[in-house]
Amino acid sequence: MNSHDKKLILETYKWIKVKRYKDDESLSWEERYKNLEKHHIEETSFLIDKIREIVKNV
Repeated sequence: MNSHDKKLILETYKWIKVKRYKDDESLSWEERYKNLEKHHIEETSFLIDKIREIVKNV
């Protein structure tokens, strides 16, 4: 990992490849919750994979 990548990770959120969650108020609360949960799983999985990648390279 180069110094630019380290700086990006330490100082920004631009490196996170999961789009920001957008709530759709036209849906029922059940659908909204399901979408939020799906987004959370996607984001968490991405972050776990990134940590594993970093640890492999240490």
